[in-house]
Order: sequence, then structure tokens, then C-alpha cells
Amino acid sequence: MKITSRQKQEYEENGFFIVRNLIPPDQLNAISERLNMAALGQLDARIAIQVEPEVRKDDIRVDDPLDRIRKVSGVARYDPFFKALAADKNIVELMRGVLGDNIHFFGDECQLKPAHYGSAHAWHQDAPYFHHDPMPVATLWIAVDDATRENGCIEVVPGLHKQGIIERRNADQAWFDEGEFDTSQAVYATLKAGDALVFDILLPHGSGPNQTPTRRRCVIYRYTNAGGLTPEMEAIVERRGDLTEK
Repeated sequence: MKITSRQKQEYEENGFFIVRNLIPPDQLNAISERLNMAALGQLDARIAIQVEPEVRKDDIRVDDPLDRIRKVSGVARYDPFFKALAADKNIVELMRGVLGDNIHFFGDECQLKPAHYGSAHAWHQDAPYFHHDPMPVATLWIAVDDATRENGCIEVVPGLHKQGIIERRNADQAWFDEGEFDTSQAVYATLKAGDALVFDILLPHGSGPNQTPTRRRCVIYRYTNAGGLTPEMEAIVERRGDLTEK
């Protein structure tokens, strides 16, 4: 899928844009089934699975074991289905339009945001999680289910990516404490299943809790432009984005 001139302008000016119907229904159904298998530990044992903090802390019993799981990661490295999805021609063409031709996969995580217990994610920029200097990284956030305000869709602050890495009172944590920067201009990125949000590594974003009886799942792939990286950055990219099984 080619990026449009309007989407390119939105990315440069606002730090994000939305792609409608990126994933067709049959492919989306396959992603949904495979993601559930990953969350239930039915795929490669090296795929990391994280339980919802509240569920784990209070030892909450849920009817569906999927409603215990907050996120899984490493699916593209350790599962052929998700590896093939990362190299999907429509996705790669779209991300090349954002980053340029010299792109490299830069890791994944899949969030399940389970019914009732899906926790909020504090405001943060992705950049500090990876390196003290911003890297040329863009995130593709694919909605596996509808993402709404009620179930904790992503919120973003348009244009704030232009400020670079925003200073945090506690430099040892990547997320912001409440009130550290102005979120009054934040907007909700509501998506239908199969839509995607593309955003810059410097764009502040967060999400609220899931207060509904259904999950809010997504697949998150990151890509980088491999040109112009420092040797230290190249090592990070190879460590996180190498799709060769280890």
C-alpha cells in the first residue's frame, strides 16, 4: 500500500496518520487466531508472555485464560506467521513511504488489553526505551479489534514529536509522571479492526484502561531506516530486529 501525500504530510506535521482497512478481513481473522495462540503459549516457547499486573497481583480468576494476558512479544522472530506478516508487501511498501527504502525490522509487541482488567499505559515516548538519542523509527500499530475510547485506544499529542525527547523529572524512567507535560491537545486514535496507526518514535502517546467486556488487541511492528545509524544504534537494531532464529 502506497503512502499518500496527505499521509506523508500528516506524519511530518503531526507525527502520525491513520490507515483505514490496511488488513483485509480474511487476513485479520488469521492474525486474530494466531495472536490468541501466542498468548496461550501454544507457539514457540521463546515468545514472551506478560500477565496483566492486577490479575497477577490479586490472583484474579477469569473465565477465559486470554483475559489474563497483557501482551506478548518476539512473535516475528519466533513464529513464521508473524515473520511473514512483518514482510507483507503492503506493510513494507507503506513503511518505506514513511522511512525510505533502506528499512529494517525493529521488533514487535502485541497487546491484548483484556476485558475489564486491561491496564492503562502512562504517557510516554518510545525513543527513550531504546537509545538516549532519537533513532529513525516508525511504529505500525495494527488494530485486531476495534479500538475505542472505552476500551483504551491510543491517545496522541499531535506535533509534539518535533520537540525531540522531552525531559522527564525522573530520567531513569521512560514514561512521564502525571502533569509533566501538556496533554490538553491530545486526540483519541479510534480505529476499526484492520485499521492501523503509524506514528513517530518521538510522538508522546498513552492509553486508558479497558472498561468493556471485550479485549482490545493489536499487533505492533516497528521499522527503522538503517542508513545513517551509529554503530551503537546498529547493534541495537540487530539485537531487536534480527528475524533469524537464535
